[in-house]
Order: sequence, then C-alpha cells, then structure tokens
Amino acid sequence: MLRIVYDEAVLRMTEGLLPYLAKEDARHFAGIFAGNSLDGVHSHGMNRYARYLSDMETGLCDARVTRATRVSGFGALEIWDAAGGVGPLIAEQMAQRVIELAREHGIGCCALRNNSHWLRAGRYGLMIADAGLVGLCFTNTCQNLTAWGTKAPSLGNNPFCLALPRAKGSLLMDMAVSQYAYGKLEIMAQEGKMLPQPIGYDLEGNETCDPGKICESGLMMPMAMWKGNALSIMLDLAAMTLSGGRSSLQIGPPSRGETRMSQVYIAVRADIADNLDEVADKTEAMIDFLHSLPPADGVHGVHVPGENLQETRRRNLKEGIPVTEITWQRILEAAERGRRGRNEEET
Repeated sequence: MLRIVYDEAVLRMTEGLLPYLAKEDARHFAGIFAGNSLDGVHSHGMNRYARYLSDMETGLCDARVTRATRVSGFGALEIWDAAGGVGPLIAEQMAQRVIELAREHGIGCCALRNNSHWLRAGRYGLMIADAGLVGLCFTNTCQNLTAWGTKAPSLGNNPFCLALPRAKGSLLMDMAVSQYAYGKLEIMAQEGKMLPQPIGYDLEGNETCDPGKICESGLMMPMAMWKGNALSIMLDLAAMTLSGGRSSLQIGPPSRGETRMSQVYIAVRADIADNLDEVADKTEAMIDFLHSLPPADGVHGVHVPGENLQETRRRNLKEGIPVTEITWQRILEAAERGRRGRNEEET
C-alpha cells in the first residue's frame, strides 16, 4: 500500500475529471473519492475512480447532469429524477433536501430514480446525522448477487445505511446485503489476498474463496443466507416502488453496466423525545457496556458502527491515505490524459 497526501489525491483526481466536469464539480467529486478513502472506506473511494471515469466516457453516467429534477411530491415526500447523472453529486443534493424537509415537517423522504452509482451510502447518512437528524438511505443495484436457492445472478447487493447523531461523533452502519462489497473484493484481489470462507462462485459455478474469481463471475452469495436474500428483495422493491424507477431486474446483470438505479433518502428529527439528555446518557451507557465485554479469541472486542471514524480520518490525514499501487497508477494516468487534453485544446 502507498500513502498519498489528501490534497495530492484530490488534485490528481480533479485533473482526470476535468475533461468531463466543470472545475468546481470536478474538484468536489474528487473530494468525495478522496474523502471516502480518508474515512477508511477504500472499496468505495479512490479504488472506484477509474471505473467512474470509464462510465462517464462510455455514457453509462451522463457527466452533463449534476443535479436531479423534482418530479412530484406532497408534504414531506418528494420524487426526483437523476436522468443518469453523476451519482454522488446528486446523492448529496438529495441528502441536503431531506434535511430541509425534516426540519420543516419532522421527517423528510426523497425517492430518486435513474441515478448512477453513488459510491458510499454512508456518506449521505453521515451528512444527515451530522446535521442532528437520524438518516436512513438505501439503493438497489445491478444483479450482482445470487438469490438464495440459485446460482444465477438475480438480486442486487443493495447497500443501505443507518446513521445516528451523537455528541462524540455520529454513529454509522453502512453495509451491502452481501458479506463483502465488490469494491473490497477488488482491493483484496489486487493485494493477492484470499477470503477466509467461500462467499461466492466462479464462472463454473463452484464455491470459491478467490475474490478475483468472484469479481469476474459477479456471483456473490447473500449475507445470512435466506435472511439476506429477503432483505435484498425488499430493499429493491421499496426503492422501485417509492421512486417509480427501475428494479434490479430492469437494471440487469453487471455486464450491462450499473446505471439508472433507484434510491431512497430519509431524515428524521432526533430531538422529538422529551428526555434528550437521558437518551444521550443511555446511548453512551450501551457503548460503554459493549466495550466492557471480554473479547473472543483472536478478536479485539466489540465496537459500535462508526465510532472509530474520527480517529481513522485523523490518522489518514496525518500519515496519508492508503492506496494500492494499481489504483494510484490509474489515477496518475487519468490525470496525465486530462492535462494532455487541455494542452491540446489550448494549442
């Protein structure tokens, strides 16, 4: 692993994005990639950069569209259309909108259709929680998961997040309905690592611990067997129902590319209880109890989702963001292409 200074990472990725986006949007988008990796979510940060450039180059993501359009709504519920635009920029727009709706109504929900990959679900949950609200966000995906009882690609791994505001730093659960995210498998494959147990199939339908073979086949098992299967189905149908957009079936297998997905963003005011100080004390008591439990053999004990986020950020700002050599080389190559293209335009 290399260690790359945050500002250097943003600068180089901005250069590679300038052929597709206006300067302000390019730098903002580069900051999202770098910020996700800064938080330790490497699978949905800089590792995804080269693929996103490819999606913009091929038209899977329409780089001309950086804002969604409101379709309809009433009260605290609104439906928006992203028109295949730049997923993370539009996702941030939706997170900000549900914050506004929740402050007005107590709760806000934006259902979004036709969005490109939003990278990391937790980024938008954190936006909501850091604003003092409870955040819940989820998306469907292409058919990159095998339904329980079949080896055929049939469901999406449909990431979702739940974020809670907290004085010591917001808490965040961010997960897909598979044991690993595909981005994590890609990093493990680059590093030559194997999985501790089989969580997917190779192209021949054999169970495998090889992350590269699972990425090649697109055949990953649902987490928790039939329970993960049920959760995947319901998240997919809920996102499609609320937004009027596409389900994983219409998005199709990974070979078609992952685009025009359905997403839901929800924010709820966290100050509705009449004993807020007591609620905060109970939260800390629960966290302290979990920390006090004796660790099982070979592990470091229990931690609460998101509690180490601030420390991870501080460490990576000080020491540099961990990036695989392959990922950084791709970023530098894209930056060079971007500089070369601008020079040609100027001459």
